Amino acid sequence: MILDQIEHIESYVGLHPRIDRGLRFLANFDAEMFIPGRKEIDGAAVFVLFQEYKSKPLSEGKWESHRRYADIQFIHQGEERMGYASRDSLLETRAYNSQDDCALHAGEGLHFHMREGWFAIFFPHDAHMPGIAVDEPALVRKVLLKIEL
Repeated sequence: MILDQIEHIESYVGLHPRIDRGLRFLANFDAEMFIPGRKEIDGAAVFVLFQEYKSKPLSEGKWESHRRYADIQFIHQGEERMGYASRDSLLETRAYNSQDDCALHAGEGLHFHMREGWFAIFFPHDAHMPGIAVDEPALVRKVLLKIEL
């Protein structure tokens, strides 16, 4: 997992060619681009989901992991808590489903505060719990890039 602010995004170019495409997209992101839904950058290999939702209580959070895609999650507006754990340290509660590239898990991990202008990169060995309210549920606008590895 990588956690940083958008102004340092160039530090991570070179990790993987498709991750580079996602990072360049974020580096050039303009608020006018934010229209909820999916936009392809490189077909199914690199695409973005513009998400708008209300954050939820920790009790409603779910640990998830992916095998096919890495996630780059960028907070455009609002804030949320997010969880991180090694996938191998958690108990799988829903087997991996290749249709949605997702397995669900239970267990404990670290939680951190994601503010506007921050991004996190989660690799397939990382489990994460997005969308958790900081204090009270609030509106979050997120740019979620899916990067096929």
